[in-house]
Amino acid sequence: MAYSALENFIYFILFILCILLSANVAAETENLSYSFTEQKIIEKNLDVDDSYEDIVEDEQSEAELKRPFFSFLDGPHNVISAGVEVFARNIDEFFSNDKVFYEASGTYLQLRADSVFNENGDVGYEGNVRLKLRLPNTKRKLKFTLESNANERPDDITTQLKNTPIAAVENKDYFAGLQATLGKENEWQFKPSIGLRLSSSVEPYVKFRLKRKYEFTKWNIYWHETPYWFDSFGWGFDSYLELNTKISDAALFRASTFARWTNEADQFELSQVFSMFHTLSKRRAISYFVGVYGNSEPTVFATHYLLGATYRQNVHKDYLFFEIIPQIKYDKLNAFHAEQTLTLRVEFVFKK
Repeated sequence: MAYSALENFIYFILFILCILLSANVAAETENLSYSFTEQKIIEKNLDVDDSYEDIVEDEQSEAELKRPFFSFLDGPHNVISAGVEVFARNIDEFFSNDKVFYEASGTYLQLRADSVFNENGDVGYEGNVRLKLRLPNTKRKLKFTLESNANERPDDITTQLKNTPIAAVENKDYFAGLQATLGKENEWQFKPSIGLRLSSSVEPYVKFRLKRKYEFTKWNIYWHETPYWFDSFGWGFDSYLELNTKISDAALFRASTFARWTNEADQFELSQVFSMFHTLSKRRAISYFVGVYGNSEPTVFATHYLLGATYRQNVHKDYLFFEIIPQIKYDKLNAFHAEQTLTLRVEFVFKK
């Protein structure tokens, strides 16, 4: 049976982790037991050759009695947890997930161009730019950022398409600012940013992004809270919770929950999306998703339902990608009648 390069990479990482864990435990046990054994031999004035095996057996028996009953699960737990986290991160990097941009420690540039075809034969266009530059002499703690979609929600389906590719680039708001990084990667990490929203007018903004990762036996959890302030509408915050688990060596299941509140709208925008990612080879992968979107006022109700899939292929080296995205949207404003679209996407990703 032929395994993909991604599967081999995951198995290799797990194999190395197991070796390192076993070697570390063995080394510590050997050092402690040898020192303690040598002391016993000296104290009892015993012959080394005749007594060494008996003393080692006594020490091993004593260690077995002191070891917790369920300690045999520690090794598999650590390996499986690491496997879920590594696999989810590889999926995010291949699909250029939003988290990859925000967590990039170096220079990162993403250029994306979409052509969207609807069931009536009309064509719309959308383009996005993301740039992050690591500033020198800041120990990777301070970066310059430029985004054209910094205020969009994850899995956004309300983007207004433009009639021409040029208009898709020109008629956009751009967000330029400075982002700092405080805290450690596997603990609470704080990423405040300050900048300007560049549109028909210039507007200052401030963001405070707080995120944390949790790892369990079969689940990996990613959570971030982002309070922000814009001069035009005041305060707001985004809350995002993501759960990942491996279904097989080539498949990942993800459940993502999003909520946004602004004092201008004084209500929550909500979404719940379930996704399944499947790696086909080192250069090809596909994801299937279903989502429900809604608002909280006057009561919680659904405004959109979405079904779709994304086929993504690495066309050239590690920076040029092509996607095919068929979708079916059910909009409350259209009496929840099916609206079918097909998106063709070209994406350039440069990172260092």
